Amino acid sequence: MALPKIANKFNGAIQKTEQEQKIAELQAEIERLRVAQSPDLESELQKLREQLEHESGESKIELALIDPNPHQPRQTITPELIQAKARLLKKHGQISAVILVPQGNGRYTLLDGQLRTEGAKLLGWSTIRAVIVPMPQDLDQSALLTFLGFEDLNPLDKAEAVFKEVVKSTDLEMDEISTMLGTVIKRVERDGNSKELAKLMAVSTDEQQQGLESLGVTGREQSLLLVLLELGLNPSSVKANLMPMLYLPLDLKQAIRQQGLKGAHALALTTLSAKALDIPENEAASERMAATDEVLKKNLTVTETRELIKQIKTKYLKPNQQELKEIKIILKKVNGISEDLLTRASSKQLQEMRSLLEQKLAEIDKVITVFK
Repeated sequence: MALPKIANKFNGAIQKTEQEQKIAELQAEIERLRVAQSPDLESELQKLREQLEHESGESKIELALIDPNPHQPRQTITPELIQAKARLLKKHGQISAVILVPQGNGRYTLLDGQLRTEGAKLLGWSTIRAVIVPMPQDLDQSALLTFLGFEDLNPLDKAEAVFKEVVKSTDLEMDEISTMLGTVIKRVERDGNSKELAKLMAVSTDEQQQGLESLGVTGREQSLLLVLLELGLNPSSVKANLMPMLYLPLDLKQAIRQQGLKGAHALALTTLSAKALDIPENEAASERMAATDEVLKKNLTVTETRELIKQIKTKYLKPNQQELKEIKIILKKVNGISEDLLTRASSKQLQEMRSLLEQKLAEIDKVITVFK
């Protein structure tokens, strides 16, 4: 009878800790039973396998015995998220174990891994790999720390990780990905199919491919969007919220990683650019950093941040730089005065127009002189 090659899992162990000693003893017992060919061999081996699995830190736990943590940080679990996680589990298997806390009655409370657990249920799995940990003194705080440590990334790290995977999966360069994603999303939005694209997050890979084809997305564009959909991401959201993260100024990237600046705030602050303010880049960077500090210290909302940015821009915006809507309308009307129209006008009207235009030209020259 062929036995599982459990021993191979521990070939690299060299330190004789207490746990490693237990594992070595279990391995030796398995080998002894295999040689002895005792009548109760299979049942004894199964007991030893389970004990060995427990000593290695992981166990297979029945999904029916796992209860969710009602106070866990992620309170909103959408069908789209569960479907996306199920697809990843089906394709790659369970890469990391969930974390459970024993309740003392044979049941467990889920500390980390709700998406993996729900995805496994959707696939019809009966068990899931888990690590059992003691009941923490503060379950709510432990759940939050676990959530932040294992499932949440800042937007910059998330963007870099996503596009690293896209580059690897599509063999496209980053500049190509940026241009292609912008082009295909713009076309989808122009055709009014943004909602249809978002719906593809909750269907199978085959249905995603068919759906993209119905939207006119084929070839390399389709390959690009399929990678994003497989990761459980809405391509439109990736284009609007994640891709810009890669092109943020260095000072804003540092603020995200070191000070916890939120992605939406960073995108608003990036409008304080040298071009927008018409000042050197080092001065623009100083303005951004000062604004960023104020946003963080006062815990400003995105709306409040945009108001702050508006105030800063006002300091640099010269009157002759304002693009007034009223002036645009006047220019359009003046440009609409054709030679045919002038030919058909009376002499009196032409004289009045000429006089008025000469008067306005004099006023324009006066204003221009002030700004020189």
